[in-house]
Amino acid sequence: MIPQERLSSVPQPADYCAPDDIDPPNALTDYELGGPALNDATGGLQDRIWTLHAEGTTGNVYLSAPGVFRTLLFTAPGITEASLAFDQNMRPFVAFVQGGRAKFRWYDTEIEANRISDLGDGDHSPRCTMDDKRTSATELGQNDVILAYVRAGNLYYRQQRDRFEVERLLHEGVPGRFMRVGMHKGGRLQFLFIE
Repeated sequence: MIPQERLSSVPQPADYCAPDDIDPPNALTDYELGGPALNDATGGLQDRIWTLHAEGTTGNVYLSAPGVFRTLLFTAPGITEASLAFDQNMRPFVAFVQGGRAKFRWYDTEIEANRISDLGDGDHSPRCTMDDKRTSATELGQNDVILAYVRAGNLYYRQQRDRFEVERLLHEGVPGRFMRVGMHKGGRLQFLFIE
């Protein structure tokens, strides 16, 4: 969760924690820490680095990790960007752009199934992360999947505890292209823009 639903009043930049420190970000490949297997968080959310890869030509979106077979997660032809996070139960959350529209695939506990939601017109560069992957944060209910995106030059976010239904403005007039959101080595969530 983002304290007080706003950015720090004084920026405190730092190097990203692994694997968010992998450069340069690739629009169709993303990396995220996660548990030992899909739908299995028994080892916590810092067990291994997972790779999400979306094939732009076929629309196939795959997940893989060391010691885990590559899995076809879903297919959505026309994907041009994709970002990966896992929820507290190691269910994948994928933010992506398909046919120029920002969308996200998530596990909806109300219907007990995965669904794809559309962010609407004008949204771009959706990025996602589990804000605090420590076991203590999960046990205390203090972490969230964060979905961040830019619309009309402003940075917004939604969070899992609101079922991604509440849009919050974080910053007006952001510089450049939104590339990444993730925890940095100072223990804060950091947003990366490239001009």
